[in-house]
Amino acid sequence: MGGDLAVIYVSVGTMFLDFPRLIRKMDEIAHSTGERIVVQTGMGTTLPEHCEHFDFRSRDEVLALQREARLIVCHAGIGCVMDALQSKRPLIVVPRLKRYNEHMNDHQLDLARAVERRGWGRMVLDVETLPDACAQPPQAYEDYKPARERLLGSIRAMVMDTAEKRRSGGRGLTR
Repeated sequence: MGGDLAVIYVSVGTMFLDFPRLIRKMDEIAHSTGERIVVQTGMGTTLPEHCEHFDFRSRDEVLALQREARLIVCHAGIGCVMDALQSKRPLIVVPRLKRYNEHMNDHQLDLARAVERRGWGRMVLDVETLPDACAQPPQAYEDYKPARERLLGSIRAMVMDTAEKRRSGGRGLTR
C-alpha cells in the first residue's frame, strides 16, 4: 500500500447476509474514478469487479489496511466502527437495513446515528450519495479513546484501594 493513503477501505462485517447495495456502489465508484478500493466482502456472494477484495483477514491485517486508508466505509457494526475510530481515519457508516434483507432488523441505524451525532463520521443511508461522500469525506475524529482504558483504570483503582484497605486493617471487599 505504500503509505500514500490513496485507498478506500470498505468493510461489510461478518454477517451471513449479503450487502450488495454497498459493494455494488463502491465498485461503481472504483470504476468511474479509478481510485483504489479494497473491500472486505465477508460471507456474502456479491463480489466487486473493479475493487480488490477478500472475504476475511486477521484483525492485525485489517487494522493495517485501515491505517493506510484515506477513508473507511463500513457497515454500522460496533467492532468495525470501533476499529475505524482507533485508526483515526475519516469514517462513513452505511447501516445494513432490514428492508433490503441486509440484516434481521434495523438496529444498525442506532449506531450509525450515534456516529454522526458524536461527530465521529458521517452516516449514509442512500448509497446514491456515496460518490459525493467519498469525494468529500468527513474530518477524521482524532480524539477517540476506547472506553476499555477507562474501565481498566477504574478496575485497577478499585483493586489497589481494596489491597490498601486490607493492608491497613480496613475491610476490603465483603462477601
